[in-house]
Amino acid sequence: MIKRIECAYVPVSDVERSAAWYERVLGMRLRSKVEPGRGAIMVMEEGGWLFLLPSPDMTPLTFVTAGWAEDDASFEMFPLCFETNQIHVLFASLKEAGTWVERDIRDEGSCGLQLNFKDPDGNKYQVWQQPAS
Repeated sequence: MIKRIECAYVPVSDVERSAAWYERVLGMRLRSKVEPGRGAIMVMEEGGWLFLLPSPDMTPLTFVTAGWAEDDASFEMFPLCFETNQIHVLFASLKEAGTWVERDIRDEGSCGLQLNFKDPDGNKYQVWQQPAS
């Protein structure tokens, strides 16, 4: 019954700065001019949308869970996972931007290449690339 996630809403401290970062670093496209106090819509390559919304208290998209880290230690989880066909280019872009990113891309075998990163407000994401056939 549910087909896909069409959009997600992301808290940011400065919409204009964040929109520029998502465009420059992640390669998303700004759908329309940023309106003060209203947010911005960022469009991904295949059409999914991220709404960047002003958040005065700025609580990042992330939560703590267990079972994802070695020794069942607490793990700061990402609520969204993106797909890419250019994980190495994205990794270089994240590093160049000086944002928090894992030290290296992980090869998870049949689960493909994976990488965790954060935007400038601390919203944590994962990106993956399908394994080569």
